[in-house]
Order: sequence, then structure tokens, then C-alpha cells
Amino acid sequence: MARHGNGRTGGPLAGPAPPWVPDQPRPAGGAGRGAYNPALDGVRALAVLCVLVFHLDSLPGGYLGVDVFFVLSGFLITRGLLAERDLLGGVSLRRFYLRRARRLLPAFCLLVLVGATSVLLLGVGPAGERAEFLDSLVASTLYVNNYFQVVRQSTGAGWLGHTWSLSLEEQFYLLWPLLLLVLCRRPSLERRLPVILLGGVAAVLLWREVLAASGASATRMYFGLDTRADALLVGCGLAAWLRPTRQRRSAARAPAAPPAVVPPRAVLPAAGLTALVLLAVGTAIAPNAWGPRPTVMCHGGYTAAALLAGVVILALERGATSSWLFRALAARPLAWLGRISYGFYLWHFPVVAHWGRGLTAALGRWPAILAVGVISAALAAASYYLLERPIQRRRPARPRRRPRRGAVGPVGLEPAGPPRRAPAVAGSTGPDAHGRRP
Repeated sequence: MARHGNGRTGGPLAGPAPPWVPDQPRPAGGAGRGAYNPALDGVRALAVLCVLVFHLDSLPGGYLGVDVFFVLSGFLITRGLLAERDLLGGVSLRRFYLRRARRLLPAFCLLVLVGATSVLLLGVGPAGERAEFLDSLVASTLYVNNYFQVVRQSTGAGWLGHTWSLSLEEQFYLLWPLLLLVLCRRPSLERRLPVILLGGVAAVLLWREVLAASGASATRMYFGLDTRADALLVGCGLAAWLRPTRQRRSAARAPAAPPAVVPPRAVLPAAGLTALVLLAVGTAIAPNAWGPRPTVMCHGGYTAAALLAGVVILALERGATSSWLFRALAARPLAWLGRISYGFYLWHFPVVAHWGRGLTAALGRWPAILAVGVISAALAAASYYLLERPIQRRRPARPRRRPRRGAVGPVGLEPAGPPRRAPAVAGSTGPDAHGRRP
């Protein structure tokens, strides 16, 4: 496994997109439906901290933060796409991809600018790292860094090795919105979206078994879109299952699309806690995810982690907001770190790669982890408040609501009546995405 300092190439996306994008303010009275959920930001924060500790060689299964981010990303993005279809009568792919670019590219370009200045202009590091940085830069810019890692694992001179997960997510979102639109064109398929997506999860699980039987390496299955898409599909399926219009339609018209059967709200916090504890145990005992031979993670481990993350999200979305699980994960420090988690993820890797070993030798393991976390949070906050948020404030206005003919709007959003400002969809950001006006 190629390293730079203590930096490994494993890690999550943005999610993300990535999974990283909140929606709207969450109503105070109960579990939100399409509303901004600060507890999900708390989950983001815990996931990115696990990845940081993993990259400092202190949490063997911390890479499971990848799976948590992928599930969150699939859930939020799909929920946003379905909400846009229900509220506006369709989905604008152009606006979707522009939102993705506006959300992801500014912070990524800043990272590349700083890295290029350090490696190419100032010549920091050995001479061979210039070629390594340029190779990774090309792979990351073309969003193929995940498969580049399969061919030749590289940290990108300690700057870009972790962007493989950005590549994987963008490959998925290049295809998924198109496929979703095709599926939604046929009402029979649209009603069965959760089942179809669950079938996709099973297909990925079986495909990994086929690859393992044919001699594929654990590295190949760790970085490939075709072998890691199950986590994204779990999130997509959960969003389709909890789709408000699906429940309203089934209640109003037909038993053909049974409503989402959600466990009682009193049970959900306990289920969410159990899933969270099992994920925490996984981060402590999971084996190395890459190498020549498949591990237990290739034989259902990734899918199990994704399903556990889905249970946590379900508990936080539909469980009582008064539960101690929700309140703990929605605590302001965790929610704040979750909001800047994309920048934190981007910057923690070069901090670990270039300073992690020296800080560990000087301070000891856990003080060094704290120091790396503080430095990474400071860089992420600077990127978020000085670059990302100002750009988000300048985004174009959203179109007015135009519900589909015959569509039943989400709970609390009537399809008729005077036009109101459409709620943010996953992939949108900015002050109003947090309930604040520009």
C-alpha cells in the first residue's frame, strides 16, 4: 500500500456530496420529511473523524466512514431529485450538474492550487513526487482516480490520493439521474423504485462474489464503482421508500403501491443506536480493505455496513426529535463539523500526509490526532466561510413550483395554490439551505 507519511489513500467522498449537502430547516415538532436534519450532519462529522483516525493508523476499520458517506449521499441526492420531480413537474439535469459543480469544484480547486504551488512551484518533497502529483491530478480531474488506484495506488504526493471517492461518486451521479428519469417515466416502475433499488444492491453483492471467485483482488473491489455502488443504492432506495408522495398516493388511491412501513417512532432510536454501535465495532475490528485476497468486507461486509448506516439515517429521519440519540447527534459542535465535512475531508489528507508522522513523534498518538483534527477543521472552516458559502450565495434563483398533473405533493406541500419558493434539493447549498436568508 503506497503511503506518504502516514497517509493512506482510503477515505470517503463529499459527499458529498456528496453527502455533504444539507437541505432545509428541520421542523421543531418532529421528524422531518425533506427538511434539514442537523443529526445527519452529526453522522457526517463522526464518519469523517473515523476516516481521519484511520489515516493516522489508529482505527483499522475507519474506512467504513466511506460507506456511511455514500449512503448519506445516495439518500440526500435521490430525495432531492424526487422532490424536484414532485414539486416542479420534472428534473433539470442541467441544474443538477451545475449544482454539483458549484458545490464541489471551488474547494477542490483550492486544494489543487495549494498542492500544485507546493509540489510544482516550490518543489516541496522529492523530485519523483512531481510526476506522482501530476498523474493523480489528471486522474482526479477526469474523475477516474478510483480506477487509477486499482492500477497503481498513489497518494498523489500526499495531496490527492483520497479523491478516489469523489471520482466514484461522480461516476455514479453521471448515470443515476438519467436512470431515475427513465424509471419514473413508467408509473409501474416508479411505484416499485424501492424494490428495484434493493435488487440493485443485491446485484452488486452478487457481482462481488463473482469477482472474488474469479480471483479479483480486494483492492479492485474496494475502489471500483461496480463493486461499491451498493452503499449509494441503499441510500437511494431509502429515499424512494420514504418518498412522501408515495405514501400519500397509496393512502389516497390504490393498494398497488403500499406505503412505506416504518417502525414505531419509539423503536427507531433504539434501532438507530444499535446500528451505530455495530458500525463503531466495525471500525475497530474490520480487516484491511485492500490487498491481493478478498476479505470478509468483499463477502457482504460492505453491504452490511451500508444497511446499518441506512438504519441510522432512518432512525434520525423518522424517529422522535426529542430522543437522546437525535439530540446527541444534532449537538451544535457535531452539526457544525458535519456542515464543513467536505472541506475537512479534502484538507485532512495532506495534513496527515505531511505533518502526521512528525506530530505523532513529537506529541504522541492521540494528541497528534487532536492536533491534526484542529488544523484540518481550521482549513475547512476557512474554505467554507471564505470560498464555498460566498459562491453558493451567488447561485441563480430556483424555478417556480410546477407540480406534475395528477401528482400528490409531499406532506405539508400542497400542489395547488399560489407559487411559493421551492425547497432546496440535495445538491444545493448556501445560507438558505440552512434556513437563513442571503
